[in-house]
Amino acid sequence: MPYQAGSGHRDRHPRVHTPNHRHRAVDTSEDARHVLQLLTVMHGPVVLYLPADSDGHTPICLRRGDFHADSDDVLAGQTAGPTEFWMAGHFHVGLEDIDVSIAVHSAPGSDRRTPSLEAACGFRFALRIHAGGAADLIEEAS
Repeated sequence: MPYQAGSGHRDRHPRVHTPNHRHRAVDTSEDARHVLQLLTVMHGPVVLYLPADSDGHTPICLRRGDFHADSDDVLAGQTAGPTEFWMAGHFHVGLEDIDVSIAVHSAPGSDRRTPSLEAACGFRFALRIHAGGAADLIEEAS
């Protein structure tokens, strides 16, 4: 069953920000790249999505064909994979001045009912947020 982001309107076109945003290329940890590659081999092209009802740090991973962006969703960047990284519009506000990267954590016994593909493998993705141009970590999901 396709995962419909936002309000469920499929006839709307998503807002795609111009390529001059600093976080257009989303960095991934080596482990996150490996998990994304594995999921792509298993499921075909995948998308990372930070839904409006999330904690703001834990994106879900969906099959590209199962993801349908809502008009308020933003294509925030792309990993080297290449995996698109989408987020609900309200999370994107203010990201022009920060760097976002994707990490992966072991999550044994995680909730297998989630639509996120990596949960079935015992992992969860997490955002790492850095000040633009600085090496200092601002936030990371626990």
